[in-house]
Amino acid sequence: MIKIVHISDSHLGYRTRRGTTNKWAIQNYSKPYEQEIYDLFLEVMEDISKIKDLDFLIHCGDMFHNPSLYSSYPPPEPARRTFKEGLDIFFKNTKNQTPFIYIEGNHGVFRGYEYTPFESHIQKDEYPNLYYFKERDLTNAINNNQPLKLEFPSKEVRFYLFPFFEFKSFEIYEVAYDKWVGLQRPNKSDDFINIAVAHGSIADGTLHRKVNSDDFSYDYVALGHEHGLKKVSKNHYYSGSLLPMNFKEVLEKQGYLNVEIDKKAKILNIEEISTNKLLKRTFEIIKIEASPQHTSADLEALIRNELKPFISDEGFDPKTAARLKFNFYGEITFKKNWQINDLMTKIRSESFSQSDKFNILQIIWKIFDESEDAENDISTGLIQDYILEHPDEEFKSFVKEKLTEDKSQFDVDKLTQFGMKALKNALKFMEREKEV
Repeated sequence: MIKIVHISDSHLGYRTRRGTTNKWAIQNYSKPYEQEIYDLFLEVMEDISKIKDLDFLIHCGDMFHNPSLYSSYPPPEPARRTFKEGLDIFFKNTKNQTPFIYIEGNHGVFRGYEYTPFESHIQKDEYPNLYYFKERDLTNAINNNQPLKLEFPSKEVRFYLFPFFEFKSFEIYEVAYDKWVGLQRPNKSDDFINIAVAHGSIADGTLHRKVNSDDFSYDYVALGHEHGLKKVSKNHYYSGSLLPMNFKEVLEKQGYLNVEIDKKAKILNIEEISTNKLLKRTFEIIKIEASPQHTSADLEALIRNELKPFISDEGFDPKTAARLKFNFYGEITFKKNWQINDLMTKIRSESFSQSDKFNILQIIWKIFDESEDAENDISTGLIQDYILEHPDEEFKSFVKEKLTEDKSQFDVDKLTQFGMKALKNALKFMEREKEV
């Protein structure tokens, strides 16, 4: 029996970006959710290292969150320290006898460089049983027309490695990769257990079809990149991340996998270890029906009612502060859209400025206009034209309402001009507001 732990996508150094209060978990050291990921990573490394008769630990990429395609920043110092501490825990408790195999993902990598943040805080000689494979190892294997594999003859186990590689970026890459992948076909002339270790997904075209399929008859395929723990075929598994990174991942499972493979019958026994259950903070999606008849006061009352559970005398606690996302549904006019955004901006500012009252780490929101679903037979462009038929008039009406409430004296026409200019600029950058 071969016993393996399959883990992936630790994303050490991940910091919640949008709509987050500027608070520290440890002053001048780490942010609250960032620190929770560190703490859980070390707890998991401790637990894994104490598994009896463990043969291998496999990590399928994205040890760090930065750098990435959209961020050239290196990992924060606490992330690198946590990584080294995790290695020390694992190898100390396993007496340096259990191999730790890591492949590079698409996060935590300076593209095109020999050096990576993975290596910045460790001396390889300290960890003789650490095996690390990066994109450069893959491209060297392709150029030399050789497989990228790792063998342990004493255990009769062979690993085929697939670090993240954007092989579809250029036609010449795709052709070379297609040809090379054939070299990763397992040798069936012996009794070795053959395991593929890959970072990628068929959904975004970063996992090769032959690795995704059962063409090569690997005994187990350990996958990273997708953050939900799941089985994708009879022996292909994603272990997922340890905690949800954003609200899109809340409904998925996170954790790692204990994998046992019978050496003779090649039968798998998979145990799922859920770690998202250890999440100490509320991670909640709140739905609000926004009727056209609702005034600003009505909407504010609905929003504040939902915030009541997160108000207490103890105030902000970095370990438990909630992450909240408000989803507004209904027939949303342009004026209603502005009302909601105005209200939520005010409430978020209030929540974050009163840390002695609100135990909230993050507030974000999204507005869903039911008319988009009702007219789904019309092209997106026409729907947008319909919704924004008279944006200047709607904005002017909104400004008048706000100024009446505020009893201020301003040039409404001039404010409307400024507002429309700001709106047009904002629409150009809406993609930046998407969740990571």
